[in-house]
Amino acid sequence: MKKSLFIGIDFSKKTFDVSVVHQNNLQALDYQQFENSKEGCDALYKWIKVITQEPCENWLFCGEHTGLYSVCLSEFLVKKGLFLWLENPLQIKQSTGIKREKNDRKDSREIALYAYRFQDKARAYQLPGKALKSLELLLSFRERLLSNKQTLLVSSTELRRVMQRDSTARFIYEQSQKDVERLNKEIKEVEKRILKEIESDDSLHENYKLVSSIKGVALINTASILVATQNFTRFDNSRQFACYSGMAPFGKQSGTSVNAKPRVSRLADKKIKSLLTQAARCAINYDPNIRQYYERKRSEGKDNWLIINNIRNKMIHRIFAIVRNKQLYQVEYRNQLDKKVA
Repeated sequence: MKKSLFIGIDFSKKTFDVSVVHQNNLQALDYQQFENSKEGCDALYKWIKVITQEPCENWLFCGEHTGLYSVCLSEFLVKKGLFLWLENPLQIKQSTGIKREKNDRKDSREIALYAYRFQDKARAYQLPGKALKSLELLLSFRERLLSNKQTLLVSSTELRRVMQRDSTARFIYEQSQKDVERLNKEIKEVEKRILKEIESDDSLHENYKLVSSIKGVALINTASILVATQNFTRFDNSRQFACYSGMAPFGKQSGTSVNAKPRVSRLADKKIKSLLTQAARCAINYDPNIRQYYERKRSEGKDNWLIINNIRNKMIHRIFAIVRNKQLYQVEYRNQLDKKVA
């Protein structure tokens, strides 16, 4: 892939700042700010057509993956058939070195230069399917409902515990319980809608059945994994997903003075990490192989969190293996080579 025009985009709530650099003259800079709307996207496209004679296939748009604020322009560019690269914000930030000044215009230029320097690593952004996009929205909505429920439950329970004979505290507790009951119903409705969206897409439904066949991996775990992996198209293998989830251990070694034990990184999708922790604990109770492994390691004196992380990694490898092989998980599965030896 060889590009000659690099367009850096800095997204914000109401606008996006755009800087354009040319391969033949990196010091030359065209800059403009646009409204973050359909009209702004049209204006951006027309502006670039005016300032350059380069054909569209030589353009490389690059921006930070900021979620909701990048949706409008991302959909516009992909539907136009233009090359869009959405990169991890931290990756761009750490590549720019020490900065003493920060503003949206400068950020957009840094992103354009990042696209030029690392164009060989660029990956074209693919729009998620309708069902996958709906899943992501529903999971976020469910998370907000759970947060509201927990806030009401904890605060009202503590208030009643501290002020046991107070009529106002009792009133707040009773009203909070009604709201908690309502939120429980809404959460169940959202979960039904999540399952409905999965069933509406054949590919999602097939992978859902495969992943959920693993003991400990339920509806929300599976739906979250489908979204995080973009239905198993975002990562090439289980190791990459383990790194993304913060479960792959990495060591630190330098000379003779630094030789730290391998540890998991704090750079992770903490939501996926939490869900897989729950799945691991559930698997210890219901999967005989996992339970046997857990008890053996505990008897050897291994740290509990080390064992949990190992189980999480085992589950990730299982998930990717059954999706790759299109085969439901079997607790007593034996490899064909093992059968021949026996």
